[in-house]
Amino acid sequence: MTSVSEKNKWKALAFSTLIRFSFHTYQGLLWALVIGVIYGLFYYFMYKKVVKNLLPFFLMHALADMFGSSLMYLLINWGS
Repeated sequence: MTSVSEKNKWKALAFSTLIRFSFHTYQGLLWALVIGVIYGLFYYFMYKKVVKNLLPFFLMHALADMFGSSLMYLLINWGS
C-alpha cells in the first residue's frame, strides 16, 4: 500500500525521476542521468519487488556521499 493511487503511479514515478535528474545537474548531465534515471528506477523496482524498505537507498546515498560518483567512474572504466 502506498500513498499514490495505482492510476497515478507512473505519473508520480516520471515526475520524481524528473525532479531527481534536475537537482543532480550540477554534477553534469551524464551523471545527472545516471543518478536521476538509472539509480532512481533501480531503487524503485528494488523497493517494489524485493526489499520493501528504503535502507538500500540510504546506504547507497551514504556511499555516494563518502566516495563520490567518481567511484562509479572507476568501476565502469576499470578494464579500459
